[in-house]
Amino acid sequence: MPPDAEPLFADENGFNGSVEITRVIFTAEDDGYAVVEARDDSGGDIILTGTLAHLSPGERARISGQWQEHTKFGPQLKVSTALPLDPDDRAGQIAYLSSLHHIGPVRAEALCDLYGAEVLEKIAADPSGVFASLPKLGAAQAEAATESWYSTRSVRDLHVELAPHGLAHLAGRIHARFGDQAMQTIREDPYRLTEVEGVGFARADTIALAADVPPESDRRAQAAAYYLLGEAERRGHTHLPLPDLVNQAARLLGYRPEPSVLTEARGLIEEEGRIYREHTLNREYWCAGDLRDRALAEPHLDHDPERPADESLTAEQWQAVLGAFSARVSIVTGGPGVGKTVCTRAIVTGSRDANLRIGLCAPTGRAARRLTEATGTEAQTIHRLLEWRPGSEPAFKPGHPLPVDLLIVDEASMINLHMAEVLLGGLGLDTHIVLVGDADQLPPIGAGKPFADLIESGIVPVTRLTHIFRQAARSMITTAAHEVDQGRAPHLEPEADQDHDFYFLERVTPERCRQAVVEMVSERVSAGLDLDPIRDAQVLAPIYRGEVGIDALNRELQEALNPDGGKAMSDRFRIGDRLIQTRNAYELGLMNGTICFLVEDHPNEAEAVLETDDGQTVVIPYDESGDLRLAYAISVHKSQGCEIPVVIFVCHRSHSGMLTRPLIYTAITRARRMCVLVGDLPALEAGVKRDEGGGRYSSLVERLRA
Repeated sequence: MPPDAEPLFADENGFNGSVEITRVIFTAEDDGYAVVEARDDSGGDIILTGTLAHLSPGERARISGQWQEHTKFGPQLKVSTALPLDPDDRAGQIAYLSSLHHIGPVRAEALCDLYGAEVLEKIAADPSGVFASLPKLGAAQAEAATESWYSTRSVRDLHVELAPHGLAHLAGRIHARFGDQAMQTIREDPYRLTEVEGVGFARADTIALAADVPPESDRRAQAAAYYLLGEAERRGHTHLPLPDLVNQAARLLGYRPEPSVLTEARGLIEEEGRIYREHTLNREYWCAGDLRDRALAEPHLDHDPERPADESLTAEQWQAVLGAFSARVSIVTGGPGVGKTVCTRAIVTGSRDANLRIGLCAPTGRAARRLTEATGTEAQTIHRLLEWRPGSEPAFKPGHPLPVDLLIVDEASMINLHMAEVLLGGLGLDTHIVLVGDADQLPPIGAGKPFADLIESGIVPVTRLTHIFRQAARSMITTAAHEVDQGRAPHLEPEADQDHDFYFLERVTPERCRQAVVEMVSERVSAGLDLDPIRDAQVLAPIYRGEVGIDALNRELQEALNPDGGKAMSDRFRIGDRLIQTRNAYELGLMNGTICFLVEDHPNEAEAVLETDDGQTVVIPYDESGDLRLAYAISVHKSQGCEIPVVIFVCHRSHSGMLTRPLIYTAITRARRMCVLVGDLPALEAGVKRDEGGGRYSSLVERLRA
């Protein structure tokens, strides 16, 4: 803020007035926190911090907050409330109208020319009529613009309702979940807000208590129980033991509820002291029954493959191939370099020799593409294979099975209980299923661990490949991964016949650790390996916050790798940025975890062009880009199912609570040409000893054995 431009409504400690957002400097991944630049009514520039992700450049807002002095960046306003306002000047009105579907800056200017300073009032009175009056705007486009207007205004009303509770930045998501009933839902049952990602029980509880819900009411306790089961599923559990649920509810509520009150919550079921959400219990029963039926059935395929004469397959690999044809469900598992891909190719060859209808799939697009390259046969994602968009029924389902005789599912350790249910439901009982994966990687995101549970149950043939082939053993990446998997810290110097493709850089302070990561990616990837540092290198870290968290690394890596990229998407990104989609957007063809690159920006049309890492081109409207994030650094979970030429994994002591053996193992096994760990050795060694990969409540094993 210039010294000669004092903000209006300001005093020594606080500020209360209207501002115009001029630039978004930073938006956090998970909670709506943002740093933005704004201009107050006196023309002074202000840096604002707080839950401001709901504000975009060109918007006006009524701001209140307290001044703080940042040691590096000077005075900043820590915002407590930020209520959007209609812009009162032409430039602001154009910016606001440009965000609507099919309007953009050119048509926004035309609207201002037609209706003058009262353009927003005119649209509010008759949106369909005003948009229809625009020359060269078709009827369908005018209708879409009208719907966009109504959506924007209803979200604005939600901002006002939610701002006192610190949830204004989630108004868009809440409106997307509840639609026109959002306001009514908040007032009648505020605990339903926990159905929206980003809204925890505490905030919904604040609204409920403000609406006079008694603190020790059964309604409040049961809402807490249902919420806690949902959170448990997000952590991977299918249920919670009743004592655990009571203890967690007591911490959440501030008093210890009666167990019988919790078990009577709508949508929860108690089974022998285990508390489930009803649909999850039904899902676990169904998957167990289906898998058990397949395991007990005689093989359907009448094919006895002939072993290759060149002895290219080991005995254990050949056992895996035989299992594919001699059992309706079989499993092939093992770490890197043990020949899972060779087995898969042999099964494909055997199926072709027998003229079988074969299908290949994987949970992610990257894994499916790798499977295609490895076998020469087209592989698809599970969603595409079944023609399934979550929220609607798949095309292939019980009663209408996928027409394949044998299906190979790669990266099967990534499949959670829900995906297993949909996949099995889309396959006829006669179909042979071969699950291929690494049981020691991180368990799947979401409830359950069917791959690991099926192995543990012992009801289907499992081939564990253990022999590390000589060529693979030349890579330190391979041997480091196996050492970590065995609970030992990896050796850091190559053996006499090994390639030095695995490194550890010890950096104790967060600042030096961050600097080492940035230097490694920005300088050494291109100079030493002749690779593109944006497209061929991936930084992985366990957490988002902190000085060496994903958010901080992304900011510095963007500045180092793409300093001159033109501003794009209303200043959120730069042309050339590496991005990741964080939720499924089926209508756009962008799945959760898709890596893409921003190649073009068209502000007049309020849309941008992305190139996905498998070469597809996607045109994305600005208002559907909210789930894109910088991806110079991502979490290890987001990297599952892919291989990357260069991986730089941060294992600093500030991450020690999150460092586990499966996490470190998974990070290392993502690397294809080089893997560099940056951090401090004690944190790495402690993480390798912490085996918390399978610590999930699941009853699938006992149901499979029943």
